Amino acid sequence: MRTAELVELTNRFLDLLEAGDHAGVAGMLGDQIVWSTPMSWGSAEGGEPARGREAFGSRLGAISGLMRSARFTDRRITASADEATTFAQAKGDFVTADGRPYRNVYVFRFDWHDGKIVSWEEYANPITILRTFPDQYGHVLEELLGRA
Repeated sequence: MRTAELVELTNRFLDLLEAGDHAGVAGMLGDQIVWSTPMSWGSAEGGEPARGREAFGSRLGAISGLMRSARFTDRRITASADEATTFAQAKGDFVTADGRPYRNVYVFRFDWHDGKIVSWEEYANPITILRTFPDQYGHVLEELLGRA
């Protein structure tokens, strides 16, 4: 694939995530997709990679349930020299299901094969996640701050 095509596919994938189009997202995934979040999470649940379409769909559904809307702004997408990987940096302008703003900064690495994503590594500020979703992750924040 050429660089311009990879950048276009990456933008399309982010657009589908914003739209909450789970079927469209699934159509862009390789059969053995791996979605990992190699951030410093402490012992937060969900730190293990989602392997395969079913696990990917389950994780995406859980995250989608926390959000009312999602928008990636200030996108910067770069393709690797071998044109097998794209890196996307974006600001997240999201609204939680209960109406609170959720803003994080993301860096994504997408590995591609035959026009499908075979690996997605997601980096974001885990403290922002933990503070925004205390019911889901507050215990981890307490551990990180040494209050547990």
